Amino acid sequence: MLNPWGLFLCQLAINTSYHVIKASLCLGGSDIFATVSENRPVGEFIANLSIAGDPTGVNSIRLCLTGENANWFYLEGRTIRLNSSILRVLDRERQGSVLMAALTCYEDDIIQSEYRVMVEILNENDNKPRFLEKTIQPRYISELTAVNSVVFTVKAIDADGDTITYIIDRASPDASYFRIDLPNSGKVILDKPLDYETKTKLQLVIYAVETNTKEWYNTSASLTVNVEDRDDHYPQFLPCTPISQDHNHTVVCTNPIYVVNITEKDQDILLNFSPGPIHAEDGDRSLDTPLLYSILSGADKNRFQIDKQTAEITLTRRVENRHLTPILRLRIMASQLNDPKKYSVATALVRVLAENRFPPLFNRTTYKGFIIESSSPATLVSTYGNEVLLIQAIDQDFVDGVNPKMHYSLQPTLATTGLYHITEEGVIIAKTDRLRPFDRHILEVVAMDEESGEVAKASVDIELLQRSQPIPWTPFRDMDVRIAGGIMGGMLLLLVTTLFLLIRWAKRRRRRQRQNPAGRGAVALGKHLKVVNSGRPMIPLAEEVSYQNEGFSIDYEASGGSGSLLGRHGVYTRKQSLIPPPPRCHSSLPDCGSSTVTGDMLPILVMPEPLVKYLTPSLVSNGRKGDSTISTGAVTKDEKERNKQRDMEKEEEMEWEKQWERAVGTKEKRNSEGERTDKSRDVLSASSETADVSEASEDQTNPEKPQSQRMKTHQIREPKDGHKSTSEESSEAEKSILDNAL
Repeated sequence: MLNPWGLFLCQLAINTSYHVIKASLCLGGSDIFATVSENRPVGEFIANLSIAGDPTGVNSIRLCLTGENANWFYLEGRTIRLNSSILRVLDRERQGSVLMAALTCYEDDIIQSEYRVMVEILNENDNKPRFLEKTIQPRYISELTAVNSVVFTVKAIDADGDTITYIIDRASPDASYFRIDLPNSGKVILDKPLDYETKTKLQLVIYAVETNTKEWYNTSASLTVNVEDRDDHYPQFLPCTPISQDHNHTVVCTNPIYVVNITEKDQDILLNFSPGPIHAEDGDRSLDTPLLYSILSGADKNRFQIDKQTAEITLTRRVENRHLTPILRLRIMASQLNDPKKYSVATALVRVLAENRFPPLFNRTTYKGFIIESSSPATLVSTYGNEVLLIQAIDQDFVDGVNPKMHYSLQPTLATTGLYHITEEGVIIAKTDRLRPFDRHILEVVAMDEESGEVAKASVDIELLQRSQPIPWTPFRDMDVRIAGGIMGGMLLLLVTTLFLLIRWAKRRRRRQRQNPAGRGAVALGKHLKVVNSGRPMIPLAEEVSYQNEGFSIDYEASGGSGSLLGRHGVYTRKQSLIPPPPRCHSSLPDCGSSTVTGDMLPILVMPEPLVKYLTPSLVSNGRKGDSTISTGAVTKDEKERNKQRDMEKEEEMEWEKQWERAVGTKEKRNSEGERTDKSRDVLSASSETADVSEASEDQTNPEKPQSQRMKTHQIREPKDGHKSTSEESSEAEKSILDNAL
């Protein structure tokens, strides 16, 4: 039997061995050191546990992760794994390079052991370089900055800590102005001078590139460099005439030559120079420093005065002799107000010319030109008739109208720029290879007198024809067919209308002559048909009255009948050169009977009684109230026969008039103006004799009239010496007319 001390010791030994065996489940572990790459997916293995107990068995132990980064891990049996997700990615740049946690082992909720867990996050190249914003802000650099000096520095960082190299993109617009000598420093150096007047703003692109990774991630930044203006340029007269351009694209200009024309009469006037007005500006345009103008030479004792602020030049007195001083040369200086050492000098020419009285003029407002399609690079523009189109302005100040100082130019347009050129002689040259058939261009030609500055303008209508199409000879080719047809139709209608009116007028005139035979006698007497001579009685025509004049018959027989008178026997004519008979008077006049018969007057026999019997009352009375001694009755058979005979005589007279007109038409130009036609003499003589017949009839019907007075009214002037008798003159006139007719 065991004593109590033995039982106690045995029980103590048993209890001690039990606790030793149970405590050994949390033992055997150690601190955990592991690595994991960033951006690893969820459940990535971290490490295995080395403790003796199994957390999943009976009488198991309890393990717990604590610490700052314990949430990035979780336990899976005796394994530690990464606790990440799609939205929660392990990033070394954010979490740091190490994750720290503690692993605690519990037995019966009693901490038995504790181990450290340290996991290093391995870096991956998952970030690109990034420029610092403050290093890529717009820069302001003076144009006077020295070349090869550092103008600014750029800085980029990489979260992965990669090495960065800086490179300027040479394709950027203004990369030529800068360079980087040390690629890793980011210092940008000025490579060539700056000029505010040439370039006020520069653009360049700089790259930041990783050079120690296989990915070569890079980033870029666009920088703006503003050039600040400084006073480094001299004044420049305008307009600027470029003469060269240096490697920096800086334009080098020369000062213009200002020209003005004056006459000997000009004085106290402002001179308008060309190109003008005279003006200069500071070469540093943004500074715009005020300038002062002065005449260095050529003022000619203050003949020319200049305004210091505006550069206006005034001619104070006239030039006495343009032949002695045809050209006056002025040297004008423009200097900066704040720095007189910065100045520029220009030349102004004053030409003394004769007075210009006429401006240039074109002889037409529009010229027509043609070009035939061709592959030739240049062709002269032609006009109608395939002649070279010559455009010249006329200046009447010159005798021949040609001004040698006339300059021709074409006003540029969008459609014709570079296609045409005009020479100083006025010939237009076209670039045919750049034109197409049926093209049509309207050009404006400007002719400027280079001395007076006066201009004249004209238009040129140029049409491009096909190869086989000839150049028209006249402008009517361009007329529309319908317009031409309308014009021709109108002209034809006008011609037909004119012919119709002429024919109608001729017929009416002929009808009137037939209806009014007395009109022909009035025309022969030089009187209007509708004018009645109240000084003497109306007389019938020779065709209507015929009688036998015994006195005339005696003279005719005495002459031997050698001279035949034109007309019928008993009717005679009087020559224009003969002295006209004295005016006849009527019994109603108070002094009619007081006239006496002179020695050169011969009596005329009284007409036979039967002839007066058949005269009409109106013929005898000359429109006055009919005499009671003359009476008319019904038309008898004898009167009808006489009317018929008169009609036949009218027809014979008309036929004779036609022959007379044909004969006189060729002879009249050679005859003297005083010579009268034979027909006119017939009418005049017949009219005179008819008047005598009328008066004789009046005497016979008025028995109370004294015989002496009746004899006085029938007298003719006897031909004087030196004048031919009526029969002789009539014979000569008849021979002349018949000769012409034959």
